[in-house]
Amino acid sequence: MNIQKAMRIRSELKVAASKLSHMIESVPYVIPFENRAADESELSEKRAEKLKKLDGLSYSEAVKRLFAISDACLSLNMAIEAANRKGHELLFKETTIKSKLLYVERLLEQERKLNATTTESRIDYTTTDAKGNFKHEDITVYNYPMIDDSVFGMSLVQLKKQLEKELEGVRDEISAFNATKKVDWEMPEELA
Repeated sequence: MNIQKAMRIRSELKVAASKLSHMIESVPYVIPFENRAADESELSEKRAEKLKKLDGLSYSEAVKRLFAISDACLSLNMAIEAANRKGHELLFKETTIKSKLLYVERLLEQERKLNATTTESRIDYTTTDAKGNFKHEDITVYNYPMIDDSVFGMSLVQLKKQLEKELEGVRDEISAFNATKKVDWEMPEELA
């Protein structure tokens, strides 16, 4: 079965376990005998009794089934994990590319805000005018980004496009992987 089907079955098993657990909790654990002690045959008969509240299972059959479902979930989780190792690698790769892309977008936002030249007013505390006021002067400031094309061998816009293409490729790989990767697992006979 593919990973998607295995995950669906795992979900169904968890629902079945939860339902069965709630049913078991609805049945008293105690077998009462009023004013007398029970003999072993009476106890065995009562313990083997099929209960409507447990969908026709005895209490011990229901508990054994719950444990079988738990074991099936464990083995299915391990099978999914073994099959999904490559999927995890792809997800890690996707996360890394998304992180890089987010940072490049922040850098591009900074570049868009950058003005090549700005004018700043400064006070020259060493020179005064005739009235004794410090001289004000406007200076031109030339602004440059901290990163140039040599850092990545391309502009940030080109890098963004490259990362977007890589991200799309990885996402395609993840989709194909999830749809085609097989999980080596069979439903246990007692649960089928």
